[in-house]
Amino acid sequence: MGNKYDVTIGLEIHIESKTKTKMFCSCLNDANEKTPNINICPVCMAHPGTLPLINEKAIDNIIKFGLALNCEIARKTRFDRKSYFYPDLPKGYQISQLDYPICTNGNLKGISINRIHQEEDAGKLIHKENESLIDFNRAGVPLIELVTEPDFKTSRQVIDFVKELQLIARYLNISDANMEKGEMRIEVNLSLKKKEDQKLGTKVEIKNLNSFRTVEKAILYEIKRQSNLLDNGEQVIQETRGFDEQKQKTVSQREKGESHEYKYFPDPDLPCLNIKEERINRLRNEIPELPENKRIRFKKEYGIQDKKILEIFIENKSFASYFEKVASELLDWMESIKIDRKHYFDLIKLTCNYLTSDLIGLAKGKITDFSSKIDPENFAEFITIVFKGDINSKIAKTVLKEMYVHGSDPSHVIDDKGLKQIKSMDQIQNIIQEVLNSNANAISDYKKGKTASLQFLIGQVMAKSKGRINPDHAKEALEKELENN
Repeated sequence: MGNKYDVTIGLEIHIESKTKTKMFCSCLNDANEKTPNINICPVCMAHPGTLPLINEKAIDNIIKFGLALNCEIARKTRFDRKSYFYPDLPKGYQISQLDYPICTNGNLKGISINRIHQEEDAGKLIHKENESLIDFNRAGVPLIELVTEPDFKTSRQVIDFVKELQLIARYLNISDANMEKGEMRIEVNLSLKKKEDQKLGTKVEIKNLNSFRTVEKAILYEIKRQSNLLDNGEQVIQETRGFDEQKQKTVSQREKGESHEYKYFPDPDLPCLNIKEERINRLRNEIPELPENKRIRFKKEYGIQDKKILEIFIENKSFASYFEKVASELLDWMESIKIDRKHYFDLIKLTCNYLTSDLIGLAKGKITDFSSKIDPENFAEFITIVFKGDINSKIAKTVLKEMYVHGSDPSHVIDDKGLKQIKSMDQIQNIIQEVLNSNANAISDYKKGKTASLQFLIGQVMAKSKGRINPDHAKEALEKELENN
């Protein structure tokens, strides 16, 4: 494709709101329910004569989300009926919002957000070989829909945006936003135009993308598909497409309808909703530190510049909390023994390395709050012991494993297993002398210029001391002894 066409991408993102009950009834909102059609009632199944009741917790969630995304919050809003027929939509319409969304004019990562509105989810279709089944447990679950402006130019921009959005939803605790469970679903609106054209190209919608990987693949495929059509002088059809995972391509589903085709009209069973200033201020005060602010603080407060390590903490709140408890213990230790504050960042770097490499490795890649395995105070003590050189890196791994498996504190592990570093030069000299007395051939080879013999002797010293001598000290002492031998 080269630079022949401009790519324009907008997103519609659906996020299931975390509430105890559904949007307009008292049925449980449980994404983990395995038994189909158990969390249903006459209201969410649209039996005649039933009336919906607004879930105030869901409204709080969407207001919080809007505030976190710098949106304007409407003081007056209403619900509309969006009429269309689909087997998993029991009412024959969806309660949504058209002209008066709760949140408008937001922004995130340089992308403008047109609106965020509240609606209800549909049920779930399960397609089998010769039949389709419907699970209505999800029908009526509060669903937040966010619509961006068409500000994206690349798939990378899209992925960065939706990942940050997922993090914000989790930080606010308004949704777990697990894409594999359908709690967050992405729809991509994509068009191409020649660079010299002023008017945007024909928009194609790709619906229900349920993983970051699928989003990226669908965008890249659709850019290629549309560019090939335009190169051949063909027209791009305005339509809705899906992504076929097996064929790794987008496939046509139906021609895209316009909003007037849904016959929107105000829901007569629901009153206009007045959102008071006091409510907005209360919810604004409940917003925690958000991901970008945490990135800035972690860089400044802890000197963490490694992007990979930083994102591990940003993406895992409980793990970040564990790290901060360890960092606090280290600061207290430094102040208690009056170590220069300039060494704090060295301690933090050491901590990050052991946390994100060794400790996560012991947990087989599972990142969590490790307090139940190793108390933050004990982990901080472990870091100070390594920092002081009381044990070397090899023994440190052994100590950390014991701490992880048994919950022991590091000092007891080191004492019980006799792992403390040997620092006495007399002891080191005695071990070296024993090694030299047993390896006359290696000494002879070393004096003939065979440097590999030195590494062999260092290995023997380390084995003799059970790894309790610093390898650098062993090398230095050996070289002196060999010169005098």
